[in-house]
Amino acid sequence: MLDDKPQPRPKPRIGAILDEAASSWHAAVNRNLAQAGAPQLGAGLAVLRQIPRLGIAQTNLSERLALSKQAVQQSLDQLQRLGLVDRQPDPADKRAKLVRLTDSGETALKARATAERSVERAIRDALGKKSLNKLRKALRKLADPAAD
Repeated sequence: MLDDKPQPRPKPRIGAILDEAASSWHAAVNRNLAQAGAPQLGAGLAVLRQIPRLGIAQTNLSERLALSKQAVQQSLDQLQRLGLVDRQPDPADKRAKLVRLTDSGETALKARATAERSVERAIRDALGKKSLNKLRKALRKLADPAAD
């Protein structure tokens, strides 16, 4: 005979919850960027964030990102098409390229930071400051167990 009782649903796995939370975070940040008319940088964000104000040699950027030269080249090509970076011959080594943020690139990074702060404020409002701080601490512990 079959039991007609509804079976309890299993608890969602922490990895699935983290994935959903990350997706929700990114979607909220992208909505804020869209409302501000700012570019959604996708994978290019990681590249932009590693370019110092005075610029960086393209080969050093590849090393800093731990990515292949080809992957960084493709990202920079896209970012340059968007007008967010500029590449010029490196004065220290004419064979190398120096990558710099353009004014638009700096503006895009500032817009991204503003969007992230806005989403974090919304999360703080939803959870409360104390719960948000506990969440931040728990996530840091998960991200780097040695940093406790």
